[in-house]
Amino acid sequence: MSFPASPPQVPAQGAAPVPGRFVSPVPVQRAHLGHALAAEWTKIRSVRSTVWTLLLMAGFILGVGGIAVLYSRGSTKPGDDFLSLGFGGFLIGQISVIALGVLTISSEYGTGLIRTTLTACPQRLRMLTAKALVFFALVLTLGTGTIALFVLLASAVLGGTAGAPPTGTLVRTVLGGGLYLAVIGLMSLAVGALLRHSAGAIATMIGFVLLPIILGLFAGDRIGRFLIEYSPVSISAAIFGEALDPSTNGWQLLGVLTLITAVLLTAAGVAVARRDV
Repeated sequence: MSFPASPPQVPAQGAAPVPGRFVSPVPVQRAHLGHALAAEWTKIRSVRSTVWTLLLMAGFILGVGGIAVLYSRGSTKPGDDFLSLGFGGFLIGQISVIALGVLTISSEYGTGLIRTTLTACPQRLRMLTAKALVFFALVLTLGTGTIALFVLLASAVLGGTAGAPPTGTLVRTVLGGGLYLAVIGLMSLAVGALLRHSAGAIATMIGFVLLPIILGLFAGDRIGRFLIEYSPVSISAAIFGEALDPSTNGWQLLGVLTLITAVLLTAAGVAVARRDV
C-alpha cells in the first residue's frame, strides 16, 4: 500500500525549512487588536444604518435645538442661559445612538454574519473590545462635534441678547454631552450583545432611559426622587444646565452611568466568550 508523498517544503522569507513540516509560501502575520479594529471600522462605516442613525442624531440635536433657538430669539433677556434650549433635541437624538449601539452587534447575530466574524477573529473578547473602541471613538467624535455646532449656532443667534454662558460651562456641556452619548451607546452595544435581538435590545434601552423618570412621578417621595435624580433624562438635563434638581451633579451622575456600562460590558464579554455563537 502506498501513501501520497508529503507536500513539498517551501521556505518562508529568510527562513530555513524544518524537516517534516510544511512552510507556507505566503507570509503569515500574527493577528492582533489592530487588525480587529481595522475590520470593525470597515464594517461600521460600510453599512447604511451607521450613516442614517448618525445623521438622525445630528438632525435632532441641531434641528430641534435650532428651532428652539430661533423661536426664543425675540423673548430672551440678558442673563438667560440658552444652553437649555438644546436639551430637547439632545434627548431625542440619543435614541438614534441607542439604535446604532444595538445594531453594531445585534445585526450580525440576526444576519448570521457573526459566524464569519468569529471565524476571522476567534478571540471573542478581542472582537468585542474592537467593536466597543471603534463605536466609542466614532460617537464621541461626532456627538461632541454636533453639540459644539449647536453651541456655536445658539451663540451666534442669541449671544447678543441673552449673553453667552462662561467658557467653562460651554466646554463642560460640549464634552459632557459627547461623552454621555458615547457611554449610552456603549451600554446599548452591551445590551445588544447580551440579548442578541435588535428590537428587544432597543426597546430595553429606551425603557431604561424613559421609564425611571415616569415611575418616579408615581412612586413615593424617597424612591421617586431617587429614580428621577439618577435617570438618564436627569443626566441629560444636567449636562445642558436644566437639572431637575438644583443639587444634581451632572458629572457625578455620568460617572454612575459609566460604572453601570462597565458592568454590562463585562457581562457581555463573559456571555460572548461562553456561547457557541
